[in-house]
Amino acid sequence: MGLASTQIKKTTGAHVDRETCIACGLCSAVCPMGIPYPFSVETGQVKVALYSDRLSMCIRCGHCMAICPTQSIYADGLTYAESLFELPHLDLESDRFFDLLTGRRSVRAFRDAPVPREMLERIVEAISLAPMSFTPHKVQITVVQRREVIERVLPSIVEFYEDLVRKMDNPLIRLLIRLRAGQETFNSLRHHVLPSLAFRLPDMKAEGGDTITRGAPSMLVFHAHREAEGRTADAWIALTYGLLAAHALGLGATAIGLVPPVIERSPEVREIFKIPLENQVLASMIIGYPRYRFQRGIRRELASVNWI
Repeated sequence: MGLASTQIKKTTGAHVDRETCIACGLCSAVCPMGIPYPFSVETGQVKVALYSDRLSMCIRCGHCMAICPTQSIYADGLTYAESLFELPHLDLESDRFFDLLTGRRSVRAFRDAPVPREMLERIVEAISLAPMSFTPHKVQITVVQRREVIERVLPSIVEFYEDLVRKMDNPLIRLLIRLRAGQETFNSLRHHVLPSLAFRLPDMKAEGGDTITRGAPSMLVFHAHREAEGRTADAWIALTYGLLAAHALGLGATAIGLVPPVIERSPEVREIFKIPLENQVLASMIIGYPRYRFQRGIRRELASVNWI
């Protein structure tokens, strides 16, 4: 196999600085594509080289650079100064981590107070650390900072789901919805969404209440290009990081699955949220200061756990 030059300057792409490389082998051990490997130079020293015919497989995960003790290896497009940061000393007891998890709950009752932009930025920063299917990040986020923007779309949300209820009453249209949405989504609609909408929609129309976005002052909308790889799983992993970050900051949040379908099918709502037409809306979460504090957690069990 051919070798990529190790004499390339540090600004021209993937390479190894032969002068500082100590051939510890760590980069080779952590590279998921097996691109770096040790070899002997003319002097008999062992250094690291890169398989040139594997460079196109580099996913720019940055593992090699993050682990190199001498900052001697470079992935194309990444720099130590701009792409990486020093890790803090982590002295986190496992109990504290599990306390964070057990203390988080889905919050649907919020104080009438805006979320400062600085806190929303911290949540977005946490989301950017979420693992992804393939680098770079495909997930894009629209941060809705003001409650009045959310309120502008509520009539469209009600109209959309009133129309869905009517369509689900028609056997032929119901069949088409099942075929288009898939069995999993259809089951969710039939067993959970529609029964709750039977009273939620009239309440929203008659009383002007909000049983969908729950009066939240802020919202995050997750979307990605329709042809992006791994976008659906990435969006939900990103959302999970957002939920935990909000909780860590003393905020409340919950995922709202009723919002993305409306944005997908309503040009007016898409325009309000400034989401490109070529992007698929995948998930959303509402954020705000909790109106109440829970005193207890609720035990949950998985459907099953099989040890083999």
